[in-house]
Amino acid sequence: MSKSNKFSRYSLDSLFGSKTRVKILKFLFRNYPNDFDAKDLASRTQESSSTVKKEIDLLMDIKLIKRK
Repeated sequence: MSKSNKFSRYSLDSLFGSKTRVKILKFLFRNYPNDFDAKDLASRTQESSSTVKKEIDLLMDIKLIKRK
């Protein structure tokens, strides 16, 4: 991995506060306008269901994503 790519990944994690949050947002933006539930997101991002649910709640609280 190039130095600039490592820096970019670190910067996104720092900006958004969580590697899992970054993975969820990237996945959702890349797969827009499809809908996914927490179980799907956990599986597709290879993160635990509890962590994904926590991050989804946070993203919904700040109105970055919404439930359909």
